[in-house]
Amino acid sequence: MTALLLLVGFLLLVSICLSLATYSFFWYENAWRAPFAPDLGAKPGWMVLSGLLSSIVSMAFIMVSYPFGLFRRFWTPKQICAAGPVIILTHGLYHNASAWLLFRSRLRNAGFKNVFAMNYWSFFTSFEKTLEKFENFVAEARKAVPDQPVYLIGHSLGGLLSRVYAERARDGAVPSAVITMGSPHQGSKVAAFGIGKLASSLLYRGPLFTELESGPPRLPCYGVALFSPVDNMVLPPEAMKAPYPGWVYYETDPLSHTAMLYSGSVARKMIEILQGKEIA
Repeated sequence: MTALLLLVGFLLLVSICLSLATYSFFWYENAWRAPFAPDLGAKPGWMVLSGLLSSIVSMAFIMVSYPFGLFRRFWTPKQICAAGPVIILTHGLYHNASAWLLFRSRLRNAGFKNVFAMNYWSFFTSFEKTLEKFENFVAEARKAVPDQPVYLIGHSLGGLLSRVYAERARDGAVPSAVITMGSPHQGSKVAAFGIGKLASSLLYRGPLFTELESGPPRLPCYGVALFSPVDNMVLPPEAMKAPYPGWVYYETDPLSHTAMLYSGSVARKMIEILQGKEIA
């Protein structure tokens, strides 16, 4: 019991330290804006506090649940529904398929059965290698459930992978929609503190994004981006918007970057989109 309490205390301490560090950076970044954080409305302090608290709780949950994502049975559907759409969930940097434990359950309760969760390693790799793995994963999911619409849902880096995949897709590989959550569509200044080649490539407006934007802007399907007004990992805030028009944007409650994964309101919005209630 003592060992368990020590472990819980340690995880909580790590969550608090990381959350305070990232929200200090968030506050500093927005302090240079005039007026301060205009997108936060009349109560920026309360909204940042809400984001901070949600960050502490969600990061602690991530560390506890992380081992579940290492089991392959969490990557594929329990059973295939031949008439149902294919939904592919892709986690963000330094995370794994366990990111979707609650979200996946909510999708199943809403009637979506063909839910696949990609798992990739964030170290000793690059964006293009990770994208290649993503392309192979999507191809295998299409084989498992042929002739059905495909929806790509990604959190953080997972959303960027989904977007670039759709931009490069041709003919039958084009998905029905790309839905991103807190994704660094133009990179993030926080990436400067990341470890590994993949993390460093995500620097705000860095070489990767110059390369991605070298061709004509193209998203051959419906694109939706959900973002939090107090996202503590994607800075500056405008980096959460795609570098070309045509996307639909929804602002969430004041949640931290990781808390979006576990938010009931975010999941409900996603389900509305998947059910076609938001697609024109």
